[in-house]
Amino acid sequence: MSLSYTEKGGLNDLLVTHCQDNSGPARDGTSQPLVSPEDPSGVISAKQSILAAISRIQTLLSGPVDFVQQLASQSQLLACMQWFGDFQVLACIPLSGSVPLRDVSELAGVPESQLSRIVRMTATAGFLREPQPGHVAHTALSAQFVLKPSYLDAAMFLAGTAVPAALKMPIATQRFGHSCETNESAYNLAFNTSTTFSSSCEQRKKLQRQWSAYLRYVADQWDDGVGHILKSFDPLRLANASVVEVGATSTEGAAALLNLNSTLRIVMQISPRKASTNGSSAFDERCLLDPRVSMQQRLPGTPQTVRDASVYILHLPSALSNTPSNARAARIAAEISAHVDVLRANTSAALLIPTTHLVPNPGAVEPGVESTARQRDLTVLQLFNCCEMEMSEFTTMLNGTSDSLGRLVVVNKLRSSNGAPVALELRYRLYTG
Repeated sequence: MSLSYTEKGGLNDLLVTHCQDNSGPARDGTSQPLVSPEDPSGVISAKQSILAAISRIQTLLSGPVDFVQQLASQSQLLACMQWFGDFQVLACIPLSGSVPLRDVSELAGVPESQLSRIVRMTATAGFLREPQPGHVAHTALSAQFVLKPSYLDAAMFLAGTAVPAALKMPIATQRFGHSCETNESAYNLAFNTSTTFSSSCEQRKKLQRQWSAYLRYVADQWDDGVGHILKSFDPLRLANASVVEVGATSTEGAAALLNLNSTLRIVMQISPRKASTNGSSAFDERCLLDPRVSMQQRLPGTPQTVRDASVYILHLPSALSNTPSNARAARIAAEISAHVDVLRANTSAALLIPTTHLVPNPGAVEPGVESTARQRDLTVLQLFNCCEMEMSEFTTMLNGTSDSLGRLVVVNKLRSSNGAPVALELRYRLYTG
């Protein structure tokens, strides 16, 4: 997504004004981030635009030495984060004011000399600070890792699981080649186990918690995407509109829809397998008891039984579903084909397909957005030994979805505030001529 000079200037002014108005401490005296996820969308867009511009400039100016130095710096920062997490150092530092390093080292049970060196390293990235020699204090950035421990969970997963598995990728290629077996992955080599990553998560709650945090903050764009869809997709704003959420995995989407439009009627369709294996945590009982929400079991690929909905939201299975790539592609094709008949009979209905799990075509989006998608794709390869579907592959699949009278056509592409494609709107169109 490119912006004109005037548009960028307006965004920059908006962000500067916002930061000036929010540069002081919070009411409790703690540091607060200049821009948070709860800020107005314009402020967040300005932040993302500026960060994207900085990234492009850095890429243009950096040479080989700069590139290697950056790798070294990021590696050491990650090691420091793991050290903080293992010894619970961050919780030993008050959220406001400073404290002697000696006191923190005694509380955490670590050598003061090591603590000092590690704090000074992370301070170069704005994480903790040394207001005076021998003292340490939180910054707005580091304080968030105490106030919201899931941030630290994501960093701990990166250091303890994702990176060790990533570094075994060459050996995995040498040993397993084109294998698609889920227990022949880089993860299996990194941890010398025949247990799949999915099974490890089921057996180890801490690993599951860290993995969920990593997905939320590093590898998953659905939270941002669904918010943008709800705000910009007009059919969801119609009074008394009916929505079918196909392949729902939680009540989060239904709750968000009702927050946008309280008159909606929502049918959540889940697979029988999901109904029998999913824990209650994914489905909020309060949402399920809402008379505006109903739940059905439906086998993927079977004909759509709800014929009169205004919008069908079709969730594509991702590589995280632990399904081989070929089988997953076949299931996606079957699900889309299963809606051709109902869309032909109900031409006013729209099929909305979230695409945040698809890998964008090279150069089609901002480098930062593409990088996030490709990080996820490689993480899936290293942990599950499979891959996410490419957008080009998905587009080819859509072009082949038709019947004797017409076919499904993409009529709208919805994007999030950072320019990432988050959903496609499809409608049935008759052949002409």
